[in-house]
Amino acid sequence: MKIHNLTLSFIILLCGILLPRDFDQRDIPIHENGRIKPLDTFVRNQLLVIYGKRSIKSKALPEELNSKGLSAIDWFFDIAINPDEGDKYRVFNISNPEVVASLGLYWDPSHLYNRKEILSGLKNQIDYITTIQGKPEAELTQFDIHMLKVYSNVIQYQTLSYSLSCLLPLIQINHKTIAQSLSVNSGDKLSYYQLMRKANQLSPLMERLLNREKNEWLESDYELQHIMGVLNEIDQDKFARILKIIPPESGNQNEEWQSPWELMESRMIGPNQEKLLITLESFLKSRLENDIVQSNSDLAEYKNLLSHPFKGLFNLTNVKLETWTNKANLFYKSIAFYILAFLLLVISWMTKPKLLRRIAFACLLGGLAFHFYGILLRIIIMQRPPVSTLYESIIFVSLIGVICASLLEYNRKDGMGIFMGTIVGAALHFVGLGYANDGDTLGMLVAVLNSNFWLATHVTTITIGYGTSLFAGVLGHVYLLQAIRTPFDKKYLKTVNANVFGATLFALFFTLFGTILGGIWADQSWGRFWGWDPKENGALLIVMWQIMMLHLRITGFVKPMGFALGMILNNIVVILAWFGVNLLNVG
Repeated sequence: MKIHNLTLSFIILLCGILLPRDFDQRDIPIHENGRIKPLDTFVRNQLLVIYGKRSIKSKALPEELNSKGLSAIDWFFDIAINPDEGDKYRVFNISNPEVVASLGLYWDPSHLYNRKEILSGLKNQIDYITTIQGKPEAELTQFDIHMLKVYSNVIQYQTLSYSLSCLLPLIQINHKTIAQSLSVNSGDKLSYYQLMRKANQLSPLMERLLNREKNEWLESDYELQHIMGVLNEIDQDKFARILKIIPPESGNQNEEWQSPWELMESRMIGPNQEKLLITLESFLKSRLENDIVQSNSDLAEYKNLLSHPFKGLFNLTNVKLETWTNKANLFYKSIAFYILAFLLLVISWMTKPKLLRRIAFACLLGGLAFHFYGILLRIIIMQRPPVSTLYESIIFVSLIGVICASLLEYNRKDGMGIFMGTIVGAALHFVGLGYANDGDTLGMLVAVLNSNFWLATHVTTITIGYGTSLFAGVLGHVYLLQAIRTPFDKKYLKTVNANVFGATLFALFFTLFGTILGGIWADQSWGRFWGWDPKENGALLIVMWQIMMLHLRITGFVKPMGFALGMILNNIVVILAWFGVNLLNVG
């Protein structure tokens, strides 16, 4: 067991060491979909929608960058600070050849294009897009769906690109007279927001300009006209209100966070909000000028401003923790350990069985440690029990399956638990990855569902029931395979049958208890028991099937082989209750 203990100690120690770090641009809190999250999570999800991945791979980057890839946060600040430069990134994923042709694009095997390439083609298709936008979804063709997706992605990209333009130093003040009036140096570049703050100094200049005939204009007047033209051009970006990074001045949790452009338009900016905007303005300027020292100083000041006036609105530690979790990819590491454990187990069947099986078990425990740690961090970040969405149920069920398999291996020491744990852990992880690609996996629920007590009791209990039920079904497969492979090894088959029976009892306890709690939850929340709710009736089907199989086995109506087959079929009932009911779009 020394190998196992060392593996677990190393992983937990490593995770503990990696957590502490300074506040950086990824940690800037933003409000979206009912919760506060790091800017890193937000831009990763935006990039996922547009590009299909949470970071940019080398093939989407220009050759001159000679880079292996680009993080989502760096991509965001690149396109936000200089939208035109952002056109070098080929992040629009268009796989439909008809859409590619209709936009006048060349066919690229990578399916990747940049904004500049797409815009001209979209302008030619705008009438058609306007027509199909009003159609019911059922009437849309595949071409229509892909065209609307491209259009939506371009709009989303534009919104991101111009979300901070009001804070960028885009307006150069050259004339000495204007510079003196605005209390800046000649040649300085100001932002839209800086000029807004200097409105009292700018107004007299504008009055003089309006009171003069154009043939009497001085050189400073022409520059002032140019400045106003640039201001008006920047003002066109006020549609870009997606970046809600400024907390309410009052510190009231019930008030909305606002984007920089929302504050510009409302002109109702509190003193603490103003400090945040000025600091963010300085950070963007220093990042534009590649001044790392100043940008780090600005981020430290930004953190300080968040930590005092707005302290009660969110937990900055949890925001940083979520950023670290994004980078750590604990579930990917978990999959890697599960696959490695499986490969070592297979090799152990050919050579050095005892040694390799121990190492494989250590790898299984390593994957379990990463798996458990990933779920634990999600609990800490969201301040609630681990299961509230389908994605979370998948990773939690796989955790339960691996725990059961690890206990089985600890008891049997014959590789069966390793085999089952790696199959269940890796397979369900891969299923979960498909749901993770839908976007933010840490979403909020409606109030009646987001109850910590009932999530901790009914939902968690029934999900443990799913996990133990699937484990019993996989054990049934093992019994069936062994009965075909070694039908005369009665002693071995008897122990496996006992394992199937024991796992079924555990599964019945959790599914029955969880289903009863579901009825109590419904009564507490809606004033009635769950009645014919498909999700709860699906759970009841699992209970009824397991009770039936246990009765048949105890009374002798079915033999071990029949019982194993029955528990294999039980997995179909579990999948029906777990996934199938979701396809009904009810319950």
